[in-house]
Amino acid sequence: MWSGYTTREAAEFVGLSESTIRSCVRAGLLSPDGSRVPARLSFRDLKVLKVVKALGDGGLSPRRIRRQLSDLQQRLGPGASLAELTLVTADGCVVVQDNAAGQRRAWRADSGQMLLDFAQVAPAGEVTPIPVAPKVPGPEPAEPMNADAWFERAATLEEEDPRAAIAAYRRVLRLRPDCTETLINLGRLYAESGDSATAADCFREALELDPADPTAVYNLGVVAQDQGNDGDAIELYRRALELDPNLSEAHYNLATIYDRTGDPRAAIRHINEYRKLTRDR
Repeated sequence: MWSGYTTREAAEFVGLSESTIRSCVRAGLLSPDGSRVPARLSFRDLKVLKVVKALGDGGLSPRRIRRQLSDLQQRLGPGASLAELTLVTADGCVVVQDNAAGQRRAWRADSGQMLLDFAQVAPAGEVTPIPVAPKVPGPEPAEPMNADAWFERAATLEEEDPRAAIAAYRRVLRLRPDCTETLINLGRLYAESGDSATAADCFREALELDPADPTAVYNLGVVAQDQGNDGDAIELYRRALELDPNLSEAHYNLATIYDRTGDPRAAIRHINEYRKLTRDR
């Protein structure tokens, strides 16, 4: 009997990483079957993931997509699905196009603000960019800037321009090579862009500086899981939990691995720990 898609199956079908799909589940963008541990994804969930993939291909950062779609999901209310909407990108934002009362309209997903000028509605299920006037890039910050200033600039750029954020974090490392937080943020951006090898190098370099950093260990586990190295991922997640028992995402990811590899008792144990830690969020 068909019981839905695992995150790995969904990742292969849609073309997203497993970690991106797990992030979408935690952000409430999907409506998986909660009777399974971990929950299974439906065909409707795959449609939402295709939208996420298309928005990313349209130039939006993973963080911005999750945040704006999460805002949209809350605005729609329980029971509504993002899969039923026509979504486009415009000026760095997710825009909803609909035909309310026979009148074409468009509004921003994050704020609900109505937009006056927009392109023709795309065919159902497609995500296409709305033509907008090109932005004139701002001037490069004048030198000298210290490491703290470059770090703040990089953090600000993460949503709107991940490539510029990477370049800014690289500037931080030239000024402060021992900054583990910079290496972890840089690795995360590389992982989100699909460069898992460079991401892993950043996390390993962070661990050379601080072997007890649970975030770096956890992120290495994410890279290993995305690459299909379940054994390495399990070992890294366990180590991360030894360093930080409150790392809820490690429990969730362990549950997905144990469920897929045929250890339901371990999967239930870890998903219950995840639920305990996230109950008040």
